[in-house]
Amino acid sequence: MIDFKFLYQPIVPHIVIVGVGGTGGYVTQQVSQLMSIFNIKGTLLLADFDQVEEKNLKNQLFIKKDIGKPKAEVLARRYSAAYELPISYYTASYVENITTLEKLFVRDATLPILIGCVDNNYTRQIFHQFFEQSERLVYIDVGNEAAVVPDDFRTRPKQRWTKEEIETFNETGWTGQLVVGVKWDGQVLAEPVASVFPDILTDEDTTAPSEVSCSELSASHPQKALTNRYSSMAVTTVMNELFDRWQISIHKIVFHAQRGYMRAYELN
Repeated sequence: MIDFKFLYQPIVPHIVIVGVGGTGGYVTQQVSQLMSIFNIKGTLLLADFDQVEEKNLKNQLFIKKDIGKPKAEVLARRYSAAYELPISYYTASYVENITTLEKLFVRDATLPILIGCVDNNYTRQIFHQFFEQSERLVYIDVGNEAAVVPDDFRTRPKQRWTKEEIETFNETGWTGQLVVGVKWDGQVLAEPVASVFPDILTDEDTTAPSEVSCSELSASHPQKALTNRYSSMAVTTVMNELFDRWQISIHKIVFHAQRGYMRAYELN
């Protein structure tokens, strides 16, 4: 267990959520609510370059009037007003280098927290580099399996899919995992996601988000709404303990949304 109560009071977390779409949108809502419940005097920043599209309305926290607006700005304004919190946003670009990520953090924050809600290993590699060079950082990464759909699923409706394609879709996209990495005063207290799953760092079949069109990105990483909710609940479990006790006892969470299964693995 990692206990942060040794920090000088009050503890002031600065939280950066990168990616506020399918999973990140729910994470934003729940973390904002927790900050209000526990009266956390910290700050929250949302980073996402994407704008709201009509296809987002079915599985993300947006409505029709949000279409065409930056996702991060919409959610920041909404939950800042709802929970009376100082929530800012960054929409100028994707987070594709260390320099951009560094700009998102407050230098004098007593408890810097990065929550990664991305669906590509390119960005996770950036997060890992940032973790390695940071002296102090809580890095929470959550990800879930993509549902497997036909390449032409946007032009060929589900009614025309083959039996095998439907079975594959029904059986995929339900699992996911969360890993909490912690580094304090240069010492790694909990291994980050890329150390737990080293394939992330050796994955060369990955492209920067800015080099992939929105349609390609959506087609290559389709997600199921229930799985997104499980992903956000995993993050909320960690953040609830942190805000309630200023402790982290969980290192990893795995889940299967269809089977209603979630299991946490404690820090050694």
